[in-house]
Amino acid sequence: MFAKLKKKIAEEAATAPRSGVRIPRTISKESITSVGADSGDDFASDGSSSRDDLPAQLLRRNDQIRRLEAKLSDYAEQLRIMQKTKEKLEIALERHQDSSIKKLQEQNDSHQVSRAKMAEGMALALEKKDQEWMEKMANSDKLLKKEELLSQQERELQHKEADIQSAKRGLAEARGKLQTLERQHEESCRLNSELEIEREELLLLREEADKKVGELEGRCQELQSVIQQVSEDFQKSQSMVSTLEKSLHELQTEHDALKLQQQKAAVTVEDKERLLVELQKKVTSLERRLQGNLSQDEHLQELLQEKSSLEQSLDGTRAELLAVRTDHADAVSSLEAQVSRMSVTITELQTLLRHKDDSSRAYRERTDTQIAQLEQQVVESSERLSSAQQQIAEKQQNMEKLEGERSAEKAFLDQQLSLLEQQSREKMSRLEDCVASLQKDKQTLQTRLADLDKQMNEVDSVLKQRTEELEQCRVELNSRQTLSTEIAKALEETRRQKEGLQTQVAELSAALQSSQQEVTAVTEKLALREEDIRSLQNEVQGRQASLVEVQEEAERLRAQLEQVELDKDSQVTSLKEELLTQTQQLDSCQARISYLEVEVETLTEQLHSHSVVCEEDQNGSVTVDDLDHIQKVNRELEQELSDKNRTIKQLQQRLAELKRTLQKELKLKPESEAEGREKLPESRAEKPERVCPDPAPASTPSPPTSNTTVTNTSDLNDSREINFEYLKHVVLKFMSSREAEAYQLIRAVSVLLNFTREEEDMLKQTLEYKMSWFGSKPSPKGIVRPSISGSAHWS
Repeated sequence: MFAKLKKKIAEEAATAPRSGVRIPRTISKESITSVGADSGDDFASDGSSSRDDLPAQLLRRNDQIRRLEAKLSDYAEQLRIMQKTKEKLEIALERHQDSSIKKLQEQNDSHQVSRAKMAEGMALALEKKDQEWMEKMANSDKLLKKEELLSQQERELQHKEADIQSAKRGLAEARGKLQTLERQHEESCRLNSELEIEREELLLLREEADKKVGELEGRCQELQSVIQQVSEDFQKSQSMVSTLEKSLHELQTEHDALKLQQQKAAVTVEDKERLLVELQKKVTSLERRLQGNLSQDEHLQELLQEKSSLEQSLDGTRAELLAVRTDHADAVSSLEAQVSRMSVTITELQTLLRHKDDSSRAYRERTDTQIAQLEQQVVESSERLSSAQQQIAEKQQNMEKLEGERSAEKAFLDQQLSLLEQQSREKMSRLEDCVASLQKDKQTLQTRLADLDKQMNEVDSVLKQRTEELEQCRVELNSRQTLSTEIAKALEETRRQKEGLQTQVAELSAALQSSQQEVTAVTEKLALREEDIRSLQNEVQGRQASLVEVQEEAERLRAQLEQVELDKDSQVTSLKEELLTQTQQLDSCQARISYLEVEVETLTEQLHSHSVVCEEDQNGSVTVDDLDHIQKVNRELEQELSDKNRTIKQLQQRLAELKRTLQKELKLKPESEAEGREKLPESRAEKPERVCPDPAPASTPSPPTSNTTVTNTSDLNDSREINFEYLKHVVLKFMSSREAEAYQLIRAVSVLLNFTREEEDMLKQTLEYKMSWFGSKPSPKGIVRPSISGSAHWS
């Protein structure tokens, strides 16, 4: 199942150095190199002891070799058991993949059959609705013909009413002129009141501006005092820094001078002591020569002894010189470190001073800008006051002119009104006779119209309710278009038909209003109109029944879709859980196999090295030089082991990150699979089967992954390859980029690798520690490091 992923991990392991072998975190340097360390200690003891202890050492080595051989046999048996379990797991995975593929094919077939049935049902329902709407259109055409006859009769009544309205217009014009004059007078009064209000407002604004100016002056004084305090503090800090620097330099010079004097005194004392020792030795040798009459050979032997002693003293002085040099270098390095620390503190103080300078400058700039803005506001408010006063004076002049014109026009219009009133009285006497006869006819018609209005209002209310229901149905159908393409097409057709019907209903309502006006003159055709209204009510009831059917069908479809979605979600969650368990178990098996292989390799190398060392011990050709060489080799091997452990830890971290990304990508499916998931049938409610491999025999120790759940992931292979490539690209970018660029990629890496909040914060803290000059390295804070489960059981 994970063949491609295994190949990629194997290629990365091959490209890495040979030291980077997968070893779990539980295998430390002490556990692997315990034998090598013992051998090094034995050789060191051999260098100090005699050769009589060699048989005891050989016995120890033989015991160690026997233990290692026993461990090797145990590891070989465990490897065989793991290989058998691995083969069983692969067979079970293949079987489950075949069964799951068959189930998916059967479910797709059933889904296609159900879709065909749904399409046929929708087509039949649409045909029925088309027939009903055609019948309703024919009835509406009949109504329109009747309304045309009523409109002709209404036109005749309108001609009669036009004569009456012409007389009324003359009176209305005269009254309109009087009203205009009264309105002008009212407007002039209103303008006067508004001007007084504006005057009061301007006075208030002036007072507020004066208050603000005073407040701003007080603020300016406060800001200036603050700026002076900041500048004084800055000067004090500068003086403190200069004094501290001077005292530092003085202390450093005094320290250096005292050290030099101390070193000179120590050197002189040592020279004097050495001269005294040498003089004493020479005196003793001369006394011996003077006391005993020695031959030439004895004299030569004494000279050779003196020479050897002098050489030994030279070697001692050289060693002392080397020690003095090392001490001097350490002292110099410590002094340099102190100087670097002091320079760092000085730079920090300088940066703080710069920050204070910048903040004080910015504060001054802000205060200057605020003062300038306030001055501008004061100038603008004064300009506004002057302009407002000018406007008030101009308005007062205009008001005086308008009052004179109004009085003249009022006198002229009073004369015209008296003439018009006489003419209108004569016309009104003539028209009142005609109006009395028409009012009688109107009263009779109004009673009939009231009845018709009530009936029409009822019909309009019913029609409005139906139109609202139609709009609600249209909104619901539009929202469900996203569920499936075929249902969306059918709903669009029905929506178009409903929009056409709504336009027809609007036309019918307009025609009904016109028919109400025509019915005022025609009393004989009321019975026909009532029959038409009854037919419309029957049609509305039919529409209500059809709408109820549509709503029931929509609710049924909604319930079916909700059931399908619930079934899909349950199946997806079960598949994800099973995939996670399988991946974890397979990874643990692979890690244990690699761990056992590495241990076998290390044990074989240690056995080989021990056999070589034992042969050398048996030959009896071990010398002090050989022991020193072996100790150096042991040290080098320990260093290599520590390097290997570091590389192993890095590889383990990378493995853990790859596992997390695999789990994340197995959870996320691509869009194509989401579309296929929507097309699943309603009957999909079965959970995927769980295949359990055969248990291991009782004679062999069974591994912890004997019972595993196997799921089908053949449909996720393509998406996993794409996501793995993207994950690889992001991880390589994160590891190869600088700290600042890697800090920006933290969020992407944490999403891909499914980090927790603590792990993401830990990554940010480590990057900030690397980028910063100072600070302590962050601790893990309880984060579970990537380790292989069950390693203690196998060790």
